[in-house]
Amino acid sequence: MIDTTHPLPAQKAPGRPRTKPVRATATSVQLLALQARLGLSPQGMADYLGVPLPTYRNWRDGHREPPAAVNRLLDVLGIVEALAPAIHEQIMKR
Repeated sequence: MIDTTHPLPAQKAPGRPRTKPVRATATSVQLLALQARLGLSPQGMADYLGVPLPTYRNWRDGHREPPAAVNRLLDVLGIVEALAPAIHEQIMKR
């Protein structure tokens, strides 16, 4: 006999890519924009930055601020992307 007193939880709709941070900070907005521009998944973005996925998610969602060195790295990568696309492509392949 089927127990109908405890209905099954509703199925969650398939997830969509996050387009805005939970708590918007300058860095979280910058990370989301970079991820979208590069066409990377969250895991791909974490790999690009060389950090674990949970760390990237905390930065992206505005729960934590990355260290100053990471903010500087984002600035440098943006410059490389703009001025030397071929070099940036090599970075993306790693």
